Amino acid sequence: MKRSLYLFSILCYCLSCSSQDELPKFNLGFEQQTMLRHLPDNWLAQGDYLLQKDSQTVHSGKYALSINSTDKGEFGSIAYALPAHFNGETVTLEGYMKLEGVEGTAGLLIGLMREQAAIAYADMRDQNIQGTRDWEKYSIELPMEAKADVIHVAGMLTGKGKVWFDDFRVMIDGQDIQSLQPIERAQPPAQLDTSYAQGPHIQFEKLGITEIEHLYLLGKVWGFVKYYHPEIARGQYNWDNSLFHILPAVYEEDFKDKLADLIKALGAPEKVDKADRKDLSVKLAAETEWIKNEKRLSKKLSELLVPLITAARKKDHYYVEFSAYVGNPTFSGERSYWEMDWEDDGVKLLALFRYWNMIEYFFPYRHLMDEDWDAVLRDFIPKMVAADDELAYKLILLELIGKVQDTHANIWQNDPVLNQFRGERTLPLEVNFVEGKAVVVRLFEEMPADTKIAVGDVITTIEGRPAEAIIAERKPYAPASNEPTQLRDIARRLLWTNDASLQLELENADGVFQEEVPAVNVRSIDLRRKDISSHKVLDGNIGYIYPASLRKGEITDIMENFQHKKGLIIDFRCYPSDFIVFTLGKYLMPEPTEFVKFTTTSLEQPGRFSFGEPLKVGENNADYFKGKVVVLINETTQSSAEYHVMALRAAPDALVIGSTTAAADGNVSRIQLPGSVQTMISGIGVYYPDGTETQRVGIVPDIELRPTITGIRSGKDELLERAIEEILE
Repeated sequence: MKRSLYLFSILCYCLSCSSQDELPKFNLGFEQQTMLRHLPDNWLAQGDYLLQKDSQTVHSGKYALSINSTDKGEFGSIAYALPAHFNGETVTLEGYMKLEGVEGTAGLLIGLMREQAAIAYADMRDQNIQGTRDWEKYSIELPMEAKADVIHVAGMLTGKGKVWFDDFRVMIDGQDIQSLQPIERAQPPAQLDTSYAQGPHIQFEKLGITEIEHLYLLGKVWGFVKYYHPEIARGQYNWDNSLFHILPAVYEEDFKDKLADLIKALGAPEKVDKADRKDLSVKLAAETEWIKNEKRLSKKLSELLVPLITAARKKDHYYVEFSAYVGNPTFSGERSYWEMDWEDDGVKLLALFRYWNMIEYFFPYRHLMDEDWDAVLRDFIPKMVAADDELAYKLILLELIGKVQDTHANIWQNDPVLNQFRGERTLPLEVNFVEGKAVVVRLFEEMPADTKIAVGDVITTIEGRPAEAIIAERKPYAPASNEPTQLRDIARRLLWTNDASLQLELENADGVFQEEVPAVNVRSIDLRRKDISSHKVLDGNIGYIYPASLRKGEITDIMENFQHKKGLIIDFRCYPSDFIVFTLGKYLMPEPTEFVKFTTTSLEQPGRFSFGEPLKVGENNADYFKGKVVVLINETTQSSAEYHVMALRAAPDALVIGSTTAAADGNVSRIQLPGSVQTMISGIGVYYPDGTETQRVGIVPDIELRPTITGIRSGKDELLERAIEEILE
């Protein structure tokens, strides 16, 4: 996810196109090279791998492009930008790939951009394209977005190996883009207004109580009007620029009057009779009572806001739309301000107000946050203004994102400033929190041969500092839905450093000892468990499935072989490489069975989330799996994995063993913040059919069981052993 988001946050660059009579409009076959560079024209390199043009290994023509892994790199990609001004329902990328010794993942990627921000993308991670393969054609597609202005296509390699790419082809509804004529699209005034494209360059001298109160009201009013006023929805006004224009007025006594004048200038909206609205099963009401508070706002301002509740709003909105079939929001009209001045208080406050209001009106779990969201807005105004450099700004954003308590929410792109802050080196050890302690659970081959450190050792200090102190220091910058997941993420970075080595104090069964361990590049350590096969048979008659290693479509063959086993263990202490909810469900259920229902919001009343009908898994099947089904979970069970477990536990004889999961379910919605900061939220609410929460709670096991330090030291997988016992009893 992080690599894909990073790739599609690259800047939209100019397309250098030659005459169509002589050459294709777009250099998708890698044949054109008129510039003095090592890549064909208009192709952009990303990552740390070796990328080069190849004239020896090609699918057709004179050239292909190759990506070769390096010891210190993490990934490599080649990307190309095309205009998106074409009508159609679907955009498809086809391309040929040849693989040599790929141990990670190779694949194609396609993304749609608007205002230099990704609004949709797809990749091939779930296909597990690995190994050595001759030239084969692959394809990937996305629904076309009318708001997109750029199509990005790419080839990518992660992990070790080499891959060649050739003969890319982009099609709109099956027609080659090389033969299509772009259409002229009318740009709304909001897009044409570039008066503050580089930011307003506002710097506040001092913020007193009155100014902070004015900014607090401005943030709330600005966001409410953004999502409730029909003229903003139509794109008639660049609402960022309107914010920048009024910000200096927070020092003035008549600030509320000026804010009212700004809103009045938008015009009075047409009213819709409430009686015409659908009666939906409301889970979470929109919080709009504050607009009636004339004492806090002013009578004039309140009278302008209240009618917006019943304003006639169309299904289209300049700043937000909803994905088809699922209904999670897509924030497609936000500018990235990628060249922002880190001392520009206007852009920093825009970041705060933009994010705060996206959560207020489009986050399905705002009622589950520990802190009052209104208080968060007020508290972060002086914090955001005080951030005077890039690192300070991004740390404040991380802290703000953490208040949402959603494991999907973080700063996801490969950010050089945050990388330097966290450390770009690490020790070749994997650490988990076990029984509340930082425990070594795996040593990588980069560890010195004479190390005394062993699996099961407890790290007590790092460079003389107690591990507990380091954990407490890092918690504000480790967003998560619950504490086990927060500790999971802290553990992954606990040993990150910029130093050449770290002095550790550890404790084992024999006592306490110290060791200085050389650090290696963070990117050289891969925490994924590639040594676990997708399936195997345990104790002669128990089927075991590890979804992270599944090849696309492989589950069907596996279940045909496992159908009459005594029991089935599905180990979801991982993220599935293939979506198998319904494919696997038809083997495990005797009949269609409800397992989940969702909440979504809409433009009818942003912030109001309502339940849809429950979704079912399984089909009528007299020959369903009759054995016991045991599902293993822990804090690494996240998002799609949690959704799978919800479905699997609906099987007649299913048992869930382990500990609480990451508690972040539901399709994600990407958010673009100023400074090209990419984050996400869970975009729909996910509940059991009876309305039981899953967010922050996670999947609650039937049998709660966690690893122990003793078990780890003895090499046991205590959860797996318990699963076998439950099946054999």
